Amino acid sequence: MSKLEFSPLYASSLSINDAFPLFKTSIEVTVPYRIYLGPVEHAALDQFVTYNAAFGKQANKSKKSAFSNDLKVLEKERMSFWSEVNRITNSYIKSADPTKKAAAEILEAFLYLYSSVEDLPLNSKTGTITELMGKYRVNISLQQAAATMGLESSFAGIEIKNTAYDVLYKSRIDESAAREKSSTALRPAAVASYNQFCTAIQQSANLTPNEYLIALFHKLDELRKKYHALGGNGKDVPPVDGKAK
Repeated sequence: MSKLEFSPLYASSLSINDAFPLFKTSIEVTVPYRIYLGPVEHAALDQFVTYNAAFGKQANKSKKSAFSNDLKVLEKERMSFWSEVNRITNSYIKSADPTKKAAAEILEAFLYLYSSVEDLPLNSKTGTITELMGKYRVNISLQQAAATMGLESSFAGIEIKNTAYDVLYKSRIDESAAREKSSTALRPAAVASYNQFCTAIQQSANLTPNEYLIALFHKLDELRKKYHALGGNGKDVPPVDGKAK
């Protein structure tokens, strides 16, 4: 009878977002076969479930942020002010009032340089608006043109909301980094318990085989093949004879 060996996989090299689904699905696949497992495999599975639960809880937290909703609100508000400035400027381009028309032409030429700001990635957009406001603040003619059309508060609103967005965005980055660190700290235990569990199943499938263990082995092996393609590049599970490959 040929010896069963799991396909190559180095779980430690997987990203957190790949490692947790692998572990979770491996547990789900095993549960229906639990009654066919011996005491060693039971113990390995229980430990795997415990460590993966802690890892998964932190990994899920890493995907969420208390700042996300506030950032969406600030993004909507700053772009609302931006749209208002452009809308009012455009409305005065054909004004019968020569003073307001001239003011609109000055602002239009300036705003045209930043016409793509709405389509920029959020972090790039923040820097671009900061640059725009910096130029506006040192250009008297732009400020006078805005005043002529009653847009001083709209420009102020863009700046205030953009600054608030920048502060909150950086806070979210710090928060995400801290959560990622927590998830990373819990990963080694989850990886080790997965490896130990796979070793237990592999040994049982070879030493005390039955049709259910063999079926479970192949299902777990299919998962290993799938996730190996996402970043695994070695073998976590040692041969049962203890010799290095």
